[in-house]
Amino acid sequence: MGKRSRRRGEQSEPQEAAEPGEASVAPAPSRPDGPLRPDGRLREVALLVEEADYLLALYRWIVLTGEVPRAQDWLRREEWPHPDYVIDVYGSWEKFLQHAEIPSSPLLARVREADDERKSVAARQQQAERDLARVEDLRRQVETAKRRREAADAERSELSARAERLASQLERAEARAAAAEAHLAERRQHAESVVGARGEASDEWLAAHEALLHELDAVRAHREELLRQVEELREAAEQDAKAIAHLSQTLGEAAAAAEANGAAAEPQPPPATVAEAVERAAAQAQHLVFTRAAHEAAADSPYRRPADVLDTLMRLDELAALYADPDGFGRSLSQAADELGLKWRQNVSGVARSRNPHAYSVVHDGERLELGPHVAIGSGSGAGFIARIYLHVADGAGNVPRGLYVGHVGRHLPDTTTA
Repeated sequence: MGKRSRRRGEQSEPQEAAEPGEASVAPAPSRPDGPLRPDGRLREVALLVEEADYLLALYRWIVLTGEVPRAQDWLRREEWPHPDYVIDVYGSWEKFLQHAEIPSSPLLARVREADDERKSVAARQQQAERDLARVEDLRRQVETAKRRREAADAERSELSARAERLASQLERAEARAAAAEAHLAERRQHAESVVGARGEASDEWLAAHEALLHELDAVRAHREELLRQVEELREAAEQDAKAIAHLSQTLGEAAAAAEANGAAAEPQPPPATVAEAVERAAAQAQHLVFTRAAHEAAADSPYRRPADVLDTLMRLDELAALYADPDGFGRSLSQAADELGLKWRQNVSGVARSRNPHAYSVVHDGERLELGPHVAIGSGSGAGFIARIYLHVADGAGNVPRGLYVGHVGRHLPDTTTA
């Protein structure tokens, strides 16, 4: 659409005769003794037509797009007037819009309201999807918490019974040690009386005395071993109590949240294998990073409670979310892990690492990661009853981004306690 000339003094083109039925424009007045002179009314009509063309283009754009155009929207587009022409006529793009009464248009106001409502509906839909995903996660946590609490209750009962047996053995060992010490005191008194009468003790008495000393040492060693086992049981009972408290809290929160959201979806079945547990955790985790070595190790794990592995990995994801803040979160990883009910081990011994250097390192995205901190799962002995999750903790100082990396899930890696 071309620009009409607005310069004064230009000759207008001769007007053609009007067709029948069309309004005719009066010819420019002429002087009898000179040429025709331009009529100012024709110029005014041309300007009005130009303004009407631009207004028509503006309204057409709004009808087609539902939006108010910007000046740059009409640049390099042949089907729309050049914005420079519009500005030349109206003085500025803003004045052009004001002249068209665009800011006060009720139609555009309704369009904006509809657009705002559409965005609000989309936001509510996204929030509903997040809430649904959260409900599914909470439902999974409920089921896992129930299983873990039942297992923890059973393990606590077993530990209590074992503690009672050890306490009984300890009492018998202490009574036996007291009896041995009393017998030893009697033997010493007898020896002093014999030595006083004869001047020396017999070989038979010395042999019996030596045997009694050995028996007393054995009783004392047995007593120390029993005390150590009792202390271990106490620590395990404290960890189980914390885990049960955390599971009860999680169970209550998850149940309340699920009830508040009115979720009716069926709970997801527990993973059948450790490999499935790792795959689920890798899909659900938002902060924890899984290496290929973790999946390979999980495929080789015969651990009998894969649901515990999934639950532990999701707790580690919560720990990774805390650790992701480079400014820190006010406590150490071990303290935060303890609060999350994890059996955290800060590192492995230097002897174990030196004996098995390849077992404690994995490759991820071309970078070698050293494993050390790990989490213990289960109790007893054997790969079917215990499992370990070994991690690499990256502080972001090198080529590895800050975060927690899962390097091994499954069997206990070799250390000083394994053959």
